[in-house]
Amino acid sequence: MEQQTELQQILYRILTVQIEFGTYREGERLPSIEESSQMFFVSSATVRSAYLKLKQKGYIRLNRNTGAVVSVHYTQKDIEDHIRDFFAPRREAMLDIGRNMNPLFGHIQLSGFQRMTDDTLSQMESLAYQRNLLPVHRLIGWLQCIYGSLDNDLLIRLVWQTFMFYQAPFLSLPSTPESWDAWEVSMLHMINLCRQKDWDALKQAIASFQNCFYQELCQYYDSQIPPARDGDPVISFQWNSYQKASQLCYSLAMDILTSINRGVYPAGTLLPSLEKLARERNVSVSTIRRMLALLNSIGITKSINGLGTRVLSQDEIWENCDFTQPALRRRLHVSLQSLQIFALSCHGVLDRCSLELDEDGLHRCRDYLCLMRHLERCELAPFGVLSLIIQNSKSPAVQVIYNELFQQLMWAYSLRALRTGTDVTDALYCASLDHLLCCLDNRDTEGFSSLVEMLLDAKYTSMMQILAAIK
Repeated sequence: MEQQTELQQILYRILTVQIEFGTYREGERLPSIEESSQMFFVSSATVRSAYLKLKQKGYIRLNRNTGAVVSVHYTQKDIEDHIRDFFAPRREAMLDIGRNMNPLFGHIQLSGFQRMTDDTLSQMESLAYQRNLLPVHRLIGWLQCIYGSLDNDLLIRLVWQTFMFYQAPFLSLPSTPESWDAWEVSMLHMINLCRQKDWDALKQAIASFQNCFYQELCQYYDSQIPPARDGDPVISFQWNSYQKASQLCYSLAMDILTSINRGVYPAGTLLPSLEKLARERNVSVSTIRRMLALLNSIGITKSINGLGTRVLSQDEIWENCDFTQPALRRRLHVSLQSLQIFALSCHGVLDRCSLELDEDGLHRCRDYLCLMRHLERCELAPFGVLSLIIQNSKSPAVQVIYNELFQQLMWAYSLRALRTGTDVTDALYCASLDHLLCCLDNRDTEGFSSLVEMLLDAKYTSMMQILAAIK
C-alpha cells in the first residue's frame, strides 16, 4: 500500500506539471487509465488514485464516457509563467544534480544493465519505437528497466525523487529538447553494448548520455530562464528516504540512535522520561512509546518497569536484539540497501569530491584513519572517511543523498556487536587502512576511491550473509 501511495504521488506530480506546462490543454483528454497504466508501468488502481486527486484539485473532470479531460484553462502567458516560475528557483539545484548524475548513478546504471535479461533489453528497445509515447514516458520505462534489475526499493525511491526534480520537468516542456532523437539513438546503442557485454564502452556511453542531458539543460537555462535576482525564492533538492513522510516513529528513533552513537546518551544511562521526550520533540507519548519499542527490538535500549529506558552497552546489544520483530527486519533490510547504494556509487562520488578536498579536510581524514587504527576499529574506516569527504563536498545534492543513506545505515548498529567468520578479516582492514593513508598522502584519488569501493562491497557481501543466517 505504501509503494502504491508513493507511485500515485509521482504520477500526480508528473501530470500536474504536464498540464501546467501546456502538454495537455483545456478540453484535451489525458490517456485512459489502461493507457497510463502501461505508460507509467503502474497498476490501474494507482492511476485511478492519481486521476481522482487531479479532479479534486480542479485540473481535470472525470466522466465514464469521455474519460479524464483537462478542465483548467491556461493562456499562453500562464503557461510561460508556470515554466519560468518552476525552473527559476530550481536553477542551482537542478544544475547541481546534473553535474553529479554520472558520479552518483553512472556505476549503478552499469550494474543494472549487467543484470538485465534479454526480455528486459527487448522491452527497453521497443520503448524507443513507440512514437505515441511522450519522451518523459519513455524515460520512465527505461529507468524502471535499468534500476529495477537491482531489486533495491530504497534506490528506486531515490531514483524517482531525482527524476521528479531533474528529468521529468525538462522533458515535460511543450517543445521536446532538440537532443531527444540523439538520446534515443544513444539508448539503443547502450542496449546493443549490453548485449555484447562491452562494459567499458557501455560505461562511457552512460556518462555521455548523462552529460548530453545536462548540457541541454544548461543551454535551456542560458537562453530561456532569466538569472535569479537577490531575494528571489530558491528551491533546493530534498529527499526523505522513508517510504512515507508520516513515519515519524522511525525518524525519532534515528534521532535517538544518532545521539547514542555520539555519546549524548552514554551506555548505562537512562533516557529522559516518556513525557519529557514527547515535550522535547513535540509529539504524543504514544509515538514515543512506539519509538522506544523499536529501539528495544534493535537491542539499543531496554525498558525496565518502574525505572525507565536504559541505554545498553555494546556487549549487551546482541543478546537483546529481537530479530523476530518485523520492524527490525525491515530496517535491517533497508540498511543493507543503503550499503549497496554506497558500494555502487562511492567510487564516482569520491573521485569528484576528493578533488574538492582542501588541506584541512585532508588532515581530518588522516587523523580519523589514525584514530581508528589506534582504537582497533579499522572496519569503520571506509564509512568515516566517506562521511568526512562528503561533508567537504560542494554539491548540496550529494550531501542530501549521502546523509540520508548514512541515516539508514545506522539501523545496522546492533550488528556491530556480531563477530562472525563471514566478515572481512581484521588484518585486511588494517592493511587497507594503511593503503588509504598512503593514497591520501600521495593524492592518489583513483587508488583511494577504488579501495573504499572494495571495502564497502565486501561489507555489503558480509552483511547479506549475516542477515541470511539470522532466523
